Amino acid sequence: MANLLHTTTIRAIRDTVLRSSKIYKSSAIELQRNTVPLAQTAAGERSLDIMFFVQKHNSLSQRVAQELIEKNHQISVHEISNSDEMKTLTTKKNPDLILCPFLTKRVPDEVYMNPVTPCLIVHPGIEGDRGMTSIDWALKENAGSWGVTVMQADKVMDAGDIWSTRNFQINRPNINSLTKSSLYVNEVTNAAVEACLQAVDNFLNNIAPRSLDYAMAHVHGRLRPTMKKSDRQIDWEQPAEDVARQVRMSDSSPGAMASVKQSNGESKWSDKMRVFGAHIEELGLENSKGAPGEVLGQRDDAILVKCGEGSVWLSHLKKDKLKLPATSWLKNMDIPQLPAPSVEVPHGMFPKTFQEIWTTVSPRGVCHVNFDFYNGAMSTGQCRRLDYVLSEVGKDERVKVIVLKGGLNFFSNGIHLNVIESCQDPSEESWRNINAINDVVQRIFMSDKVTISAVRGNAGAGGAMVALASDFTLAREGVVFNPHYRTMHLFGSEYHTYFLPNKVGKAKAEQLLNNAVPMLSNEAVRIGFVDGACGRTHQDFEAFVEDVANNVASPSIMKEVLKSKERNKTSQWLNSLQKHRAHELEKMASNFQSNDYHQARKSFVYH
Repeated sequence: MANLLHTTTIRAIRDTVLRSSKIYKSSAIELQRNTVPLAQTAAGERSLDIMFFVQKHNSLSQRVAQELIEKNHQISVHEISNSDEMKTLTTKKNPDLILCPFLTKRVPDEVYMNPVTPCLIVHPGIEGDRGMTSIDWALKENAGSWGVTVMQADKVMDAGDIWSTRNFQINRPNINSLTKSSLYVNEVTNAAVEACLQAVDNFLNNIAPRSLDYAMAHVHGRLRPTMKKSDRQIDWEQPAEDVARQVRMSDSSPGAMASVKQSNGESKWSDKMRVFGAHIEELGLENSKGAPGEVLGQRDDAILVKCGEGSVWLSHLKKDKLKLPATSWLKNMDIPQLPAPSVEVPHGMFPKTFQEIWTTVSPRGVCHVNFDFYNGAMSTGQCRRLDYVLSEVGKDERVKVIVLKGGLNFFSNGIHLNVIESCQDPSEESWRNINAINDVVQRIFMSDKVTISAVRGNAGAGGAMVALASDFTLAREGVVFNPHYRTMHLFGSEYHTYFLPNKVGKAKAEQLLNNAVPMLSNEAVRIGFVDGACGRTHQDFEAFVEDVANNVASPSIMKEVLKSKERNKTSQWLNSLQKHRAHELEKMASNFQSNDYHQARKSFVYH
């Protein structure tokens, strides 16, 4: 009874808080839970049968597919391994339209020359740009703007007629976040959605594409060669800013190339490895003595490397097709530990050094707990550090509201499969990892403060479930959730057997877990998985979260939430949660020994 009362009270408070947000009320995504049907196509427009050809159904293609489904179109997705598959599928399925959001293989003549079914390519470059490494070149040359072009497939790659284009500014407050993958997941994906929706609309309205004409003043793109390994080679004699840009333009794939050596002037260079996760050091260590390329120290498994001017952190290295935290590949080096910076950073600022977890506290008592883990994966050690920070924040008398803010690209993707794979006993490390992430979830739902999960990046598997443990769960518009564990042959934990049905109902919970399909944030709002979604850009979402957090921090609202939480924390409720955790872990213990899990993990990790 207490739990039912708490759920009802919290939902009422959530609705009150969201309705009082001027930002949320003005948002087009304000939806009434469980009552709003999928968006329909405009009057008189028909629903299209659209077939996707993709190399892999990645975050961009998932987002575009879900946005088109929201428009009532029928989408089928096919991961293509060879050109013959495209010919066979086109003949067999006979779709209205073919869309290729992420495809590097050449489209066969029989497909792109079909006069009835257009085949459209989504190219991550401005109009006129051609080539396989468009984003890489844009970042290497420090472009201030970029774009996405939807074009007709053609015999000459990226030279087909133009169906639509969308450009955007490249303007990041934190330059360390500007990686190839981050630009792709954020600005490129948003532009791709707009461009694809416009292209489909043009097709429905019989608006023909236009020819690519380099004589036009607005066409600034050009054919660029595919980057070679030599283009990605790090020269440690360069300034830290140039080295970091070289790493970022290749991150997270394929990675820049570099060797490093121990800081003693005598050791040999390491084998060449792919390097990732560059952060420019600006907190006083940048002028440490050493020769370019020498490892000056380590912190939280990242290494600090001396450059011609300044120094740069590298969080990950890749060798033998396995990407790991940097020190994992340098165990033969004696690398000194460097002091940890203060966890708290001035409000509105970013860390000036490598720092995966940091906090800011606003004058109104809103504490943002940032945990920006590479690709959203949370290792045992990272979970324990996050748990400790949450514990300390919980004791801070200044703090009224805790905002859990995952990374820009990913809120969280659950346990760290790469680290698990590298361990001598992957099953044992899997067990430690899942218990550590469960401890984080427990810390969240047991908090005596008001908690808000602010999901600004995509979230998958256990990472999606972590967000449900807070009193409020907010998401940026366009965020893609994958709230399931099936692809890794895991039952899952993170207390999901309690929180997921409590949020969406038992039937919907089973559907989400079993169907294993992506879900956009607006659909997540409709079914109750998320309480509110707002803001197409990160800046708009930040403003929305701050608005909600300030409303919650008001004495009247905070009093009601805390009263409801305290009333709910009965021994019966706590025992129930412990039983859910025990049940999940019993299943996971068996999963971690299974060959299906080990094979799925290896397939995911090695590439």
